[in-house]
Amino acid sequence: MVAGLSVLVIVVANFSLGWLVWRALGGRPAVATSSLITDHSSPVSGRPTPTHAGLETAFASLALGTTVMGWLALGLAEVGWFSAGRLAVGWAVGCVLAAIRIGASSKWRVASEIQNPKSKIQNSRLLLLWLPAALWLFFRPHEFILGGADAGVYVNLAANIARTGSILIEDGEVAGLGTGLYSTLLRPLPEGEAAPYFLLPGFYVVEAATGQVTPQFYHLHPVWQAVAYGLGGVRAALLMTGLWALLGCLAVYLAARQIGGRLVATLALAGLTLNGLQVWFARYPTAETLTQFLLWTGLWSLGAWLGGRRPGRGWALLAGLALGEVLLARIDMYFLLGLPVALFLWMWWRGEWTAGAGWFFVPLIFLTTHSFVHGWGWSRPYFVNTFGYGLGLLGVYWPWLAGLALAGGLLLVWAAADAQRISGWAGRKLLNGRVIWLAAVALVVGWTAYGWFIRPQLGPPHSGFADWYGGGTIPNLDHENLIRLGWYLSPVGVWLAVGGVAWLLWRPRRQTVIILGVGLFFSWLYLWRIQNNPHQIYTMRRYVPVALPFLTIAAAYFVGRFGKSPYNWMLAAVWLAGVAWSARGFVSQVDSPGMIQQIDKLQRQFAPGSILLFADSAPVGLGDLIGTPLHFLYGFTVYSVRDPGAVSPLLVEQIGEWRAGGRAVYWIGDVRWLGEAAGGFGPLATVAVTNRALENSYERKPQRVIETEWVLEIRTAEDE
Repeated sequence: MVAGLSVLVIVVANFSLGWLVWRALGGRPAVATSSLITDHSSPVSGRPTPTHAGLETAFASLALGTTVMGWLALGLAEVGWFSAGRLAVGWAVGCVLAAIRIGASSKWRVASEIQNPKSKIQNSRLLLLWLPAALWLFFRPHEFILGGADAGVYVNLAANIARTGSILIEDGEVAGLGTGLYSTLLRPLPEGEAAPYFLLPGFYVVEAATGQVTPQFYHLHPVWQAVAYGLGGVRAALLMTGLWALLGCLAVYLAARQIGGRLVATLALAGLTLNGLQVWFARYPTAETLTQFLLWTGLWSLGAWLGGRRPGRGWALLAGLALGEVLLARIDMYFLLGLPVALFLWMWWRGEWTAGAGWFFVPLIFLTTHSFVHGWGWSRPYFVNTFGYGLGLLGVYWPWLAGLALAGGLLLVWAAADAQRISGWAGRKLLNGRVIWLAAVALVVGWTAYGWFIRPQLGPPHSGFADWYGGGTIPNLDHENLIRLGWYLSPVGVWLAVGGVAWLLWRPRRQTVIILGVGLFFSWLYLWRIQNNPHQIYTMRRYVPVALPFLTIAAAYFVGRFGKSPYNWMLAAVWLAGVAWSARGFVSQVDSPGMIQQIDKLQRQFAPGSILLFADSAPVGLGDLIGTPLHFLYGFTVYSVRDPGAVSPLLVEQIGEWRAGGRAVYWIGDVRWLGEAAGGFGPLATVAVTNRALENSYERKPQRVIETEWVLEIRTAEDE
């Protein structure tokens, strides 16, 4: 109950600030004026598409408040000033300034959108039916607080941010270690890594002598989790991905409605909500659903701005903030920068500078710069390693990229030479012609047929790059990527999506070009190569932000082509039934039930402020899995000793120093590792921790639920 109320407080606070800022920027959505996108007829029916202004205003307000507060919270955490109180002060100041602006303006009122009352009632009923189902599906989080995986890093980092106010960690215990103990108590990383050690997986020790620890990843999502943690504890932090999944579905609904009308939007909302990947990552505490929400909010609001809808600067600002914050949520989204670059060049080429362009480009440029500064200053090892991976990719595929760059450069030179003549040619041949779009349709259909029927039969690809990535330890099964995506979209869904993409390409509209460009690029990118952690469900997270919603919209668009005919309902029923059938097991399964309670019970075995030494030689051992929450959620000092031979007189001496300083020391695992010093540790307790989770398969779709029991033999140093 407390966790749910905490998330509700966040929603209400963000909405109230966003609503005031929206009012200050010009009011509610209004009838479109002439601009880059002026056609508001439905691509499916050809009839005018009435907008659902009440829902759009509310969602735009919530999204605007969320982007503003998210950036503020991240900035406070970067400088070490994060706290609920400071965040509340920032929220109050923003509300007051927006209210003053509203009071000072005499032009805040604008005409409301033309509404179809029947359509408004139908949409309200639809969303009222959808909301309880989405709440049940999305707000049943996995209790993933264990370390050793990305999800645990996010949650434990969030707790640390809430407690210390800072992203970066200054660990005095690490700083106090002698250099001879670094390789014993810290986890050495391979040569070539940007940091010499892990304290625990995902927490880089960049300077052991000063105790400087840099957490992995970009940190917008863990900062939001920290906000929730400060209000309602770890259970509230776990609910944040469910909130982002809920808002992501609504953003996709609005984007689909913008390009295809109410029927397409309804089908897209149903298809995405029922999808097993959407459900799973709504419960899994990583950044995918936040990225999805920000990206599709940005694409939707960008379409509204380019369509000339009022308030223009409000839509432009929301688009710039949302798309910019995508780059603060995930490091692999920098390809998205091709969108504003292309948009800028198009405006320059056509000489069509839409009103409010500065409200879009300035915050986007600022946040893009911020993301690079954040990567270098607050996530440098992760930043350097990831961009090193990118440079490795460039080293292999540079001829392709050089060819594309040359072609693009020649096009720009040609355009600059005679922009007016070429603009007219492009309008006649590119936008209205059929040859280029027929070629694009043939390419998409042909590539899909290759990926579905031929590529899986060719076997794993072999390249120097594939061997380089992961040191040859990660199996390369990229040839099966499309088939594996079909496990979740359903085979029918895959081919309906291809049909929808083909139709959108054959009948191009300016409303659809942006979504087509972004969706096709990221779908192709990860269907081509998705090497990652060798756990199947984990690899699928790459599709959640862009490819999954895009292909769902495309399938809904194709089904919507039949209008309200019996064929439409039959096809829709077959498709949605296939999606629901593919989600079997993912809807019912909640991983690690009761883990929070078990770890809380375990930590009561230890004295406050004590030292916990885990003896476990496994690559990812109990010190990583269970030690991470004990360290970051409960404040114990945790080290993993991985090699029995590393237990030296230096460690025995360090244990004595800890005890002389009044610190309790516990040994967890095989006490024989301590050799002669083992007699100084007496048995305290034997604790079993059980875990129930979906299998970590790679060759097949996960189906089995695996139960694991870890038995912890706990000993404590005794007085001599």
